[in-house]
Amino acid sequence: MRLWVILLVSALAFAYVLPTESLDSFYWARPGSAGAVGLDGRAIWSQQAVSPLIATDRAGRCVAVANRLYVYDVYAQRETVTLSFPVNIRLSPELIDAMAQYGVRLPETVTVTMNLTLSLPPLVLASVYKTTIVSLHTPYGYPVWAVGLGPKANVTAVATDCQFVVAGTAAGELYVLRDGRVVQRLSLGTWAITVAYIYGGVAYVGTYGVGIYSVDVVSGKVASVASCDGPVYGLYPDAVGNPVALCFVKRERPYLYVHPYGLTIADPILVTYGLDTPRLASAASQDGRWLFVGVGNELVAIRDGKLAWRATLPAKASAVAASWNGSVVAVGTQAGHFYLFKDGVPVVRTDPISTQLLLRALAGNYTGNLTAQQVAAAVKPVTSVAVSFDGQVVAVEYWDAVSVLHTARLPYVVEAPEDCLPLETAVYAPGSDIGYIYPLKRSGVLYVPYGEVVVLPLYRYMGDVRCKPERNFTLTIFGDVAEPLVFRYVKQYRVYKQPADLVKGPDWASGPATFTADLSPRLQVQIAVESAPAPADVLARLRNTAAGLVRAVFDTWEVDGRPTGAGFPYVAVDVQKPVVVKAVYRVEAPAVVSEGDYGINLVDAVVYDAFGNIVDVGRSPKFSAYPVNVVARYKPSYLMSTSAWATVNGTSKTYAEYMTKAVFRAEPVVDLRNGTRYVFVKWAEIEDTNTVLVETVTGPLRRTPVYVRQHRVVVAPPAQVEGNITWVDAGKTIRITIPSVISEQAGVRVAFKNWVINGVPNATARSTTLTIRVDRPLNITYQTKKQYQVSLTTRYGSAPPTMWVDEGNALGVVPTPADVWSPPPLRFVFAGWRDVATGVVYNYPQMPYVYGPATYEAVWSLDPLPLVAIGGAAGVAVFLVWFLRRRRLRMMMAEIAE
Repeated sequence: MRLWVILLVSALAFAYVLPTESLDSFYWARPGSAGAVGLDGRAIWSQQAVSPLIATDRAGRCVAVANRLYVYDVYAQRETVTLSFPVNIRLSPELIDAMAQYGVRLPETVTVTMNLTLSLPPLVLASVYKTTIVSLHTPYGYPVWAVGLGPKANVTAVATDCQFVVAGTAAGELYVLRDGRVVQRLSLGTWAITVAYIYGGVAYVGTYGVGIYSVDVVSGKVASVASCDGPVYGLYPDAVGNPVALCFVKRERPYLYVHPYGLTIADPILVTYGLDTPRLASAASQDGRWLFVGVGNELVAIRDGKLAWRATLPAKASAVAASWNGSVVAVGTQAGHFYLFKDGVPVVRTDPISTQLLLRALAGNYTGNLTAQQVAAAVKPVTSVAVSFDGQVVAVEYWDAVSVLHTARLPYVVEAPEDCLPLETAVYAPGSDIGYIYPLKRSGVLYVPYGEVVVLPLYRYMGDVRCKPERNFTLTIFGDVAEPLVFRYVKQYRVYKQPADLVKGPDWASGPATFTADLSPRLQVQIAVESAPAPADVLARLRNTAAGLVRAVFDTWEVDGRPTGAGFPYVAVDVQKPVVVKAVYRVEAPAVVSEGDYGINLVDAVVYDAFGNIVDVGRSPKFSAYPVNVVARYKPSYLMSTSAWATVNGTSKTYAEYMTKAVFRAEPVVDLRNGTRYVFVKWAEIEDTNTVLVETVTGPLRRTPVYVRQHRVVVAPPAQVEGNITWVDAGKTIRITIPSVISEQAGVRVAFKNWVINGVPNATARSTTLTIRVDRPLNITYQTKKQYQVSLTTRYGSAPPTMWVDEGNALGVVPTPADVWSPPPLRFVFAGWRDVATGVVYNYPQMPYVYGPATYEAVWSLDPLPLVAIGGAAGVAVFLVWFLRRRRLRMMMAEIAE
């Protein structure tokens, strides 16, 4: 990249600059001084001067200064008169008595002196002094000579060839000076002299009175060269030294007449901002072949008397300067722009706004705005410009400062798609306050200042396509550069993000790019509720609640109108052309908002854009514009409720709209699948037994179904429930019966043993009839036992001929009676049972255990005891008689002994 050195030199307004040959220094005239400034911004010399005019030759070898001294002083003196006189004042007796009470004694009369000041009319004194001193200086400021022209010489134009100095006055006089004296004093009429130059010992001057004259500076011979229809505000030598005059003609539409070319150009710019004014914004090349004039918002180039090219400027030209051969032209505007043209093409371009934006850029391109105060501070008109012989050094004078641009040559090459050309790059020097903009071709040369410089290739915008530079450059320049700087550009395409406030991502892209969307943007919501019988305060609260619940949520992406993405708030897009990335949002409004018995039901929601246009309508409308306003429409509703195993409009409770139908449905049977069920009986509030009930909604309504609980009773056959029922109301008592013998075959049978309730045997429930209260599901079975048929025979007594005995039980039967006298005194006693089949005898009390059908015969045995008893009884009787007699004898003996 290339850099330029920008030097700021402090100055007053209304100044102007003149160049030297290489512009390593320049002459600067300011309202209070004249002097020379070096390329580095240092003052070479300076002398006090009052509104000076300066002139130099075509190489800048000297400078002539016309110091137009004047003193104008007004003194206003205001005089006053003061009078003093005594006055006697008599005090009142009351005052004297009052002061006496405090020990103060006052006289009856007091003498007072009074002063009176009177203002006299002001005395005004005016003093005026004016003169002009013309001096000639070397470039380093040494005064060669100086001449005072006296108070009558009001100099309006000055010129020099570093030997003679000519000074024209407002009275039409021309002073020719040399070696510190006036050698000629000539009168050209009564019109003021506006411009002048010296070429080949001849001075050419233009006047306000439309005349152009030539004056031989040696002989003093005056000749009229030409005249035109207006004052001469520009005068330059052509290639052979003849005058080229610019005449300003004020008509209904002002125009510029160029003598001797005969050209007429409308809308010339007459500059009055400066010390050497009025003048036309114009300049001529030193070789005399080019003439440049600012007209309107254009710069017109004239070569050898013919229009060569025109260039459009952003504002009216205020100052113009050209190089030796006219290849480089510097132009300043009234709005502070500075253009440097190379062969008619702008190679350096600055303006006060873009310069400030460039200086605020840290990297890449800055796209911001300036405040009105910043803009006003930045806009300073260019009051004068100067160009070096070769055009590589330029001095630009602004309102109160001069900037010097010393450039080097930097070749460049542009690597960019063909349709990106032409391009531009901005250049600025860090620490300065001016930036430059260069146009770029496929290859060329940049003019950059010395020192550190930053080159910022600028984006080029072509509708929905732009060319983006690959990088910026920071260089240090000490002279012309041989190796070219390569600018690489890539194409990018505009990405239209909708809504722009909610979608985040690049505005320009090429290739894959990622975009994210706000999940839930804020909405402006209004709630509209139709009228219906309901408390007003409740409806107001419902409206406020609904407004707080309406929200927007991200729904999907659309890329060029095609849905894409998976519902996530981010998406990747391959950008290969201008594309529209749209985030679609969905409005979610609560279907029902309720408070107690009252509610409001959503009808639909209407989405309006910022201009009041309808975007979408529905219960869940969608939008991709933002901001939006949402109007949610609701209808009043009332609470419709029921209880378990019933629905109203398909749910347990709902808010039904006014005058609509509410359908209550009860389940006829609710089977819990655990042996218990509930059976619908009626509606509690209206004693209606229909399972379907239709009501018209006029207010809050509740319908409660009444159910009865039933339990399932499962009985294993052949047991059965009386009435042959399966489901029994809870709390009801039922009877279950079963045959005592389940089956019988060949002396073997299965008999009922006891009941089993829900898998738990009840040993006490042996009756074939079971009475039970149903308070839970019942699964009633029974236990059985196997019995065998036993046949009994006996010789004595009696026994059941047959009987059934449980398997494994002992035969618990004996003949009746168990002992028999047959005949007496013979006694037979039951002794046991004998198995007829096997002959086994079971001695009583041992009893046989039954494991199958059997026949038992009773076994009897003769009891010997009766017989023994008869014989024993006789012996006892004998012994008893003996015993009783002996006892009686002992008792008698005892009595005798006493």
